[in-house]
Amino acid sequence: MLGTEYSWLISVSAPEEGMPRVRLAGTALLTVAVAVFCLVGVSLRAESTPRALLREAAVAAKAGDVTTVMAKLEAARALRPDYPRVLNNLARCYLQAGRVDDAMVQLREMAAMGLSMDVARDEAFTALRSRPDFTALVNAFAANVPAPSPGNVALELPAMTGIVEGFAIHTTTRESYFSDVHNRCIWYRDASGDQAVMKKFSADADGLLGVFALKIDPEHNILWASCSAVPEMKDYSAANRGQAFLAAYSLASRRLLKTYPLPADDHEHVLGDFIIAADGTLYASDSSAPVIWRLVPGATALEKWLSHDDFVSLQGLAFSANGRELYVSDYANGLWRINLASKAAQLLSAPAHTTLFGIDGLYAVPDGLLAVQNGINPQRVIRITLGPDGVPTAVKPLSTPDPATSDLALGQVIDGHFDFVGNSGWALFEKPTATPAPRTVALLHTSLE
Repeated sequence: MLGTEYSWLISVSAPEEGMPRVRLAGTALLTVAVAVFCLVGVSLRAESTPRALLREAAVAAKAGDVTTVMAKLEAARALRPDYPRVLNNLARCYLQAGRVDDAMVQLREMAAMGLSMDVARDEAFTALRSRPDFTALVNAFAANVPAPSPGNVALELPAMTGIVEGFAIHTTTRESYFSDVHNRCIWYRDASGDQAVMKKFSADADGLLGVFALKIDPEHNILWASCSAVPEMKDYSAANRGQAFLAAYSLASRRLLKTYPLPADDHEHVLGDFIIAADGTLYASDSSAPVIWRLVPGATALEKWLSHDDFVSLQGLAFSANGRELYVSDYANGLWRINLASKAAQLLSAPAHTTLFGIDGLYAVPDGLLAVQNGINPQRVIRITLGPDGVPTAVKPLSTPDPATSDLALGQVIDGHFDFVGNSGWALFEKPTATPAPRTVALLHTSLE
């Protein structure tokens, strides 16, 4: 059996291997302060993918086969050098094997990615503390921790009690709408009086589930919302399990027009985000099932557009500049590029010394993409530069908010800057029955450069 000195290798406390971000109530799935393997209820296929190699390493760890553990981790790193979990586990494994220099290489790479990690206090790295270069490593990680940065608040929403996951601002009327996962509703900001106040836009009779993303179709004056049943929403029950739909509201009448459900099946589903194409087609990502769903104009229900064995936890979507390709963030896998005509999917590599893991919201900007990367520590907004071939060539952090408001969620590119939810509230609902006090939710903003 595996000795206690290797017990960290088989921990099951990291849900990133198959769980959507939303289930973690604000806990960063890829936070690198904890090194873990996740054993999930799937068969161990003989395949050379990083996730399969991690599973095989965990099995080898249970059997006490340290040589195999290290070999699997090294193979996973060769395939995905931007995977923080692999680097973290490999550093710890090297230390257990006495390969101190090799452990330092992994940790320096994590610091170069802009990640934060308290190696000075983590007992796993005690063997490094006497090294003359350890202080430099500690300082490199510390330099990635953001300092408070007042002044980047675009808007404050007072007296909120739920989970504000997303919002939509009408580019013409400037009306603003906000999704609430916990309270199962859509809010709007009424600025008609002396003081702006938050009011319900949706009606309780609409029967919404947890509301995630919001998008406005200005041509048809429709507000679209993605809705999914999650334990953090009010009155969740087993009967809600797996339910998800898109909802369309008339902005003129402020009434629900129609809901578009997913086909009934036995799977979990979370429609965390979606995007509207120029022809009115909607593409929605499923964070729990390996599927991208499609709603074509005139259809009455969503249809399965693309399923892929290697999709893990799909999140944000953005079209390429030419409209022929769809970029989709995968929280536990990186960034996908999908040809809309052929449906060919390509998992893109991250530029050297960067990571594309832990991306939630994804948005098109000139010459690239903007991403909310809330699955690493520290959370941040990054700009991904794309080359002429559509492949990432650089990753630049644009905003790393004050940790006090670091529960980042979705956003919107508007008027040459990017606004995003700074403290969505997932961390307040680690227990679904929680009743947190009313708080102010901040929308933060950053430039596009």
